[in-house]
Amino acid sequence: MTTSMLLFFQMILRVILTVILLCIATCHSLEKGDGFQVFRVLPTTNQQLLQMIRLFETADTDRADFWHAPSVVNGTVDIMVAPEHTGQFQKYLEKHGYTYQIAIQDLRTLLIEKEGNISTHSTDDAFFMKRLHDDVGFHSRLRMGEYYSYSVLSTWLQRIAENMPDIAKLIKVGTTIEGRDILGLKFGKDTPDKKVVVIDAGIHAREWAAIHTASYFINLIVNSREGDPQIQNYLDNIVLYIIPVLNPDGYEYTRTDKTNPRARMWRKSRSPKACAFDGVRNSCCMGVDLNRNFDFRFSEIGASRYPCSEIYHGPSAFSEPESKAYSQFLASLKGRLEAYITLHSYSQLWIYSYSHRKFTYAPDIDETRRVAAKAVQELGRMYGTKYRHGTGPEIIYAFSGGSTDWAKETLKIKYSYTIELRPGYEEWNGFVLDKNQLIPTAKETWAGVTVVLDEVTNQWKSSKNRESELSRIRQEKCSDRLSGCAYWLQSSPNICRISQSTMIRDCAKTCDLCHMIAV
Repeated sequence: MTTSMLLFFQMILRVILTVILLCIATCHSLEKGDGFQVFRVLPTTNQQLLQMIRLFETADTDRADFWHAPSVVNGTVDIMVAPEHTGQFQKYLEKHGYTYQIAIQDLRTLLIEKEGNISTHSTDDAFFMKRLHDDVGFHSRLRMGEYYSYSVLSTWLQRIAENMPDIAKLIKVGTTIEGRDILGLKFGKDTPDKKVVVIDAGIHAREWAAIHTASYFINLIVNSREGDPQIQNYLDNIVLYIIPVLNPDGYEYTRTDKTNPRARMWRKSRSPKACAFDGVRNSCCMGVDLNRNFDFRFSEIGASRYPCSEIYHGPSAFSEPESKAYSQFLASLKGRLEAYITLHSYSQLWIYSYSHRKFTYAPDIDETRRVAAKAVQELGRMYGTKYRHGTGPEIIYAFSGGSTDWAKETLKIKYSYTIELRPGYEEWNGFVLDKNQLIPTAKETWAGVTVVLDEVTNQWKSSKNRESELSRIRQEKCSDRLSGCAYWLQSSPNICRISQSTMIRDCAKTCDLCHMIAV
């Protein structure tokens, strides 16, 4: 072999080795989540909007993950696109004449900047778990402004219940598909006549700010009850349940690689793979959107039958163990459940029923709207944060199969609200909320929620006061109209029951029927 041929083969080997190294680097980069971009798209015609809605309902979340659903012409839509599909997606937008911009050039970099790296989170969790087990006095106070694993949150809830049985009781709503317990706390002195309020968060895994906010509520109640008359008033007069993470499997999956957008932006549960033909291929994906799995207008609108869609509604209503267990828990409170609030992020919205169709309301819409408007106003007093209130299709988009609509329709709950927390709809950072906004977000949300709690508390106290007054009036009016009441009762011991209406009128005192006198 000549020297020139040898040099030629060496050059070819160098080229091949370089290509291999580049492929390895690229593959590693994709695995770690480098290069994910968020596009802000503006449909300016009805045809563009319909095209975008079709893409929203059928898109594989591994390729394009919608942070906002397309809802109106000239309304922006934020879409996270995987690095291997950004070029193709740009060509699609340009081909169909969409106006767009790249709002986030590298989402992984943003995640590292805003939410910290993996080792920091692991250290924080390990430190807190050690204190929970070793420090006898450390059982209630959780440092706010941080994100914690589900195991930390669960242990914290257990320690609160163990050490504060006078105000808190641990509850188990159900078990997830991966075997985790869905835990919460029950606050207040329970009696059968008291009204109940339920607050939950984390039905969508990636909405970490909502989970933090629910945790803040718990932290506030257990640590401020003695010095805060408002909280003490709630503990005395209502029963309050708080479930901080309804979708523990999904939440834990988002923490497996917090700086990889594929994991961090996961929305659904972790149910086994299901398959469906999407018009191009047979696609199989894990997970169900639990907030499309409730039995209210199931699969009607704003949900998808494709398992790879982020809004996949599941094979049937309540097909998932999480949504089925939660619906059964809520149903067990029917008749006493006066308010139900579910926390989400993001968009700064206070949503009430119904969300499947515009201008479709429950019979008590005036009261529902009045309290929502008052809550939004109170929330804004703290930092000036602007919220809008209305039904889903009025202020964001139409959808069905949601928990609040099901609760309103099936359980006839008076106040049933979905709260979408910070940031606002137009903010580009979406689910990646600055840590320094976590506590202010929770504080202002609590201010809004207290409006609902005050309504329930005051109405219950008013009803108790009215009952007390009516009882007093009945006692004053209670007497025997006829003189033979004692004789009749002695002669016929069952006469008070058999002839109740007559005896209320004539012998109320002797028959001990004063409480049934009409006032």
